[in-house]
Amino acid sequence: MNIKKFSARNIPEAIRMVKNEMGPEAVILKTRTIHGPEAKGADEGLKIEVTAAMDYDVADPGNGKDNAVELGRIIRKWQSLETEMRDLKQSLVLSDAARLLKPELYFNQEVRTRYLNFRNFGLRPEIITELMDTIPPEKTGNVSGTKLLQDSLAKVMSRVQVENNALADPQARVYSFIGPTGVGKTTTLAKLAAVTALQQGKKAALVTIDTFRIAAVAQLETYARIMGLPMTVANNNKELRNAIRKYEDHDCVLIDTAGRSPQKDQDIVELNAFFNIPEPIRHFLVLSATTRYDNLIQIEKRFSRLPVRSCIFTKLDETRDISAMLNFLLCCRRPVAYLTTGQQVPEDIEMASKKKLAALLLNSMKQTR
Repeated sequence: MNIKKFSARNIPEAIRMVKNEMGPEAVILKTRTIHGPEAKGADEGLKIEVTAAMDYDVADPGNGKDNAVELGRIIRKWQSLETEMRDLKQSLVLSDAARLLKPELYFNQEVRTRYLNFRNFGLRPEIITELMDTIPPEKTGNVSGTKLLQDSLAKVMSRVQVENNALADPQARVYSFIGPTGVGKTTTLAKLAAVTALQQGKKAALVTIDTFRIAAVAQLETYARIMGLPMTVANNNKELRNAIRKYEDHDCVLIDTAGRSPQKDQDIVELNAFFNIPEPIRHFLVLSATTRYDNLIQIEKRFSRLPVRSCIFTKLDETRDISAMLNFLLCCRRPVAYLTTGQQVPEDIEMASKKKLAALLLNSMKQTR
């Protein structure tokens, strides 16, 4: 008798392997599910191992019937296994909860529900742990799932910092827009210039120090002409000082900058030197909502060499998942001032608010679940 083991991702695949190698007369001796390291490389960490045998001596007429019975048993087992696999993900989530939560909290159903809400929001484990540590272990009675979701959302939003009316800072009238390439700094500046000058009636002026790209200067000149605002190009620190002095009777001066690589220290050093002027400058760090969390952290770390006070998130219309942005705001505790949702000037920008962020988070959770 020839006995051999076959490993596959599922029962049907294993049976095909048996038939292809040993023929239709092969007998299934045993099946088992492999978990953990043995199943390395398999989907969801799960594999099926089938032990089959082929008797080369005498064919037993009853073997065909026995094989059919065995095959039926295996199919039924596979169907039940599919149900187990659906439950496996939930079990893994709860095992994470058991690892992260205090024992007295884990066995509280309401607390576990809050944990699952935080996880569905896309929060990082360390942030979930911090949030869960603030929840008292006492039971609070029967609370609906909707109420628990609202409470979980409120707890997250309570840790997010928002800056309102950032362009109305009484301590500054000069504002710069800094950040990596491709995040929409120029368009964002134009939107805020339109809001400030055309909607609020303030006297605004534009300055660009982005002389690396001819198109960038032309783009800002076009915006300035359409809005009827003065604009100056500054090639160095001295010219920037002169430009700001020229617009000393203006309510605000908005400065556009070239995109800087967070990978290059020299870029940030040069930018900092450019802004070495007597008058205080408010720096907006412009970031894209499509950027990965770890990259957002790296960008913030590099640009924090400048006195960045708040950030602006762009391109919210280009992603369904805002978990990277949310984790960034919770981790860095840096206020968010504005959100942009498209290319239209000035329509596609709004002041950040916890209500808006909460709505985005709920929508993100529905879209990515």
